Amino acid sequence: MQNDSERLSELSINHPSAWDIDQLRANWFVFVEALLKEEANLLIPSRRIRWQIEQTPAFQEVVSCWDKMEGSHRLDAWKRLLLAAEEACRTILPACVQCGECCRMGSPTLHLEDLVLLQSGKIPWDQLVTLRKGEPARSPFDGKPFVLPEERIKIREKEGLRECVFLISETDRCSIYVDRPLQCRAQACWDPIPARDTAELPFLLREHVFEGVDLLLEIIAGHETRCGFAVLSGAFEELSRSNGGNVQEVLRLLSYEEHFRQFVSDKFKIPAQNMELLFGRSFAWMTTLFGFRITEEPDGTRCLLV
Repeated sequence: MQNDSERLSELSINHPSAWDIDQLRANWFVFVEALLKEEANLLIPSRRIRWQIEQTPAFQEVVSCWDKMEGSHRLDAWKRLLLAAEEACRTILPACVQCGECCRMGSPTLHLEDLVLLQSGKIPWDQLVTLRKGEPARSPFDGKPFVLPEERIKIREKEGLRECVFLISETDRCSIYVDRPLQCRAQACWDPIPARDTAELPFLLREHVFEGVDLLLEIIAGHETRCGFAVLSGAFEELSRSNGGNVQEVLRLLSYEEHFRQFVSDKFKIPAQNMELLFGRSFAWMTTLFGFRITEEPDGTRCLLV
C-alpha cells in the first residue's frame, strides 16, 4: 500500500501550501478515489466516504480556515485529512448519512408494506410506474439484467437518468426521507444483507393498490390480455422474422394501446400522470427497448424507424 507521501505525488499540484480552497477540494477528491482503489475489498461508494468525513467538525474547520492558514499549517491540516480518510475506510459509520449515492443508482421498488404510504398520500400516485411481467429489468444488487417474473411498482426515475425522482440533486437529500419506502430503509452501503433479505418480502402489486375497485381491476386485466408486454414482444419478434413485413401490424398495435389508455383516462377522469401506474409504460415508449423509435409525419402518418 502506498504511504501518504507517495499518494501526494499523484496529486495535481505538488504542495498543499500553494493550494487555494478549490485546489484543496480537487486534490481531496483525487486522494479519496485513489485510497478506495487500494481498498479492493471495500464496496462503500467514494461519495459516502467523503460525505462521512466532510461532516465532521475537523474537516469543516480545515475548510473554513484554509485560506487564512500559513503554508506549514496547511500541510499539517492536509495530513490530518489524509489520516481521517484512512480511518473512515476502516470504521464506516453504520447509519445512512443521506449522501444520495443509493438514490442515484435507481429508484426503489415498492413492497406490500409500502401501501400505507400511498394510501396516506406520503408518496404521490403520479410518481409511480408499473413494470409489467416479462419486461427487462436490472438487479439492484449486481446490475445484471433479468426478466421480471411478475409486475413491480416503482417510484419514477428522472428523465434520462437512473436517479430517483425524489432525490434533490443540489443537496443530495431525499425529499421523502422520513416516509421513504421499505427498500430505501433497508439499503445500507456498509452491509448488503438487509436489502437482500427485504427483496424476499412480498412486493406491492396493482391488485393491492386498487383492491375493492373491481371495475378498474377488470380494465387492468383486459389491458394485460390485449396489451401485455408479451404481446408487444411477440409483434417485434414477428417483425424481425418477416424482415419488416408486419410493420403495419406493429403500428396498429401501438395505436390501439394508445387509444385504450386515452379512452380510460377520459372515461373515468384519471389524470394522464397516473396512467403509468395503472397500465405501466406505454407501447410507444417501449419501442425503444427493441431498438426502434416512432416518428410522425405532418399528415399524422406514423413511421417505425430503427
